[in-house]
Amino acid sequence: MNAKSTDNTKLARYRQYGLAAVMLAMAAYFGGTWLLDHWIQGPLEAAQRETDRLREDVARREDALAKIRAAGKLLEQWEQQSLPENLEVARSLYQAWLVELVDDVQLGNPSVTSSEPTTRKGLYHSLSFSVRGRGTIDQLTRFLFAVYQTDLLHTVRSLTITPLQRSDQLDLSLSIEALALIGSGNAAAVGNPETVFEEFRRRTWRASNRLAFRDLQAYQAIVTRNLFGMGGTSDPTDSAYLTSINEIDGQPEVWFTLRGTGELVKLRTGQRLEIGPLTLEIAEVFGTDVVLRVEGERWLLSLGDRITDAYALPPEH
Repeated sequence: MNAKSTDNTKLARYRQYGLAAVMLAMAAYFGGTWLLDHWIQGPLEAAQRETDRLREDVARREDALAKIRAAGKLLEQWEQQSLPENLEVARSLYQAWLVELVDDVQLGNPSVTSSEPTTRKGLYHSLSFSVRGRGTIDQLTRFLFAVYQTDLLHTVRSLTITPLQRSDQLDLSLSIEALALIGSGNAAAVGNPETVFEEFRRRTWRASNRLAFRDLQAYQAIVTRNLFGMGGTSDPTDSAYLTSINEIDGQPEVWFTLRGTGELVKLRTGQRLEIGPLTLEIAEVFGTDVVLRVEGERWLLSLGDRITDAYALPPEH
């Protein structure tokens, strides 16, 4: 064997060693990656996912528990506001309370009736009452204030108001719903009418938190403004007509005829007219139409129409 063949043999052997080394390095790299993924990184990621799942589960359970606690507090409050569970007792007591309230605000031609109670979803009884009568806006305000001030499970479901001709009286019709919770604990004293009565009176004396203002005087603006006026054609705004639009000295002049008094009022842009509960300002004049500014709103009134025929314009106009 000569020197050249020996060198070739050694070179081939070195190549084999190098290739083996490369293969070992690749095996170590990929094997290490596999070991890292499957034996270290994989379990860590799985543990992290499980931890996140458990945290979400704990958060959901805490949220559900908070809702249960809140519902429990509401239920406790509702039980304190509930009518007696005995339906005959509840209907009798509440109807008597309504009669007393109607008498207190002095509604005319009063009528207080009730219908058969209904049971809703096995959770509570619904008792419906109807109140009819005649009174002023002040009497209606006092009646509604008393209803919503009283800490009972009740509400006014509907209210119909019909102004009477040439009078400040209103024909009133109200539908009221009151609730009695089943299992509220109010049935315990049914055998003792005096105890039930005193408990009910205690509830009616307690003030609720449903009102925006606890002082009746805060609602006197409703009475002062009195959107129903004097009823029928006695309302001065109902007898005020836009009768003419003229051009005087190059400026439009708007004429209103107040038929109730026979007065003729002439106004220009920017001038105001106080009539009944309203203060009107002439904002713009377009041909046979006038834009009025009323309490921050813009109303459109056409020539020949009454002020009460005006309608509010959208904010963009």
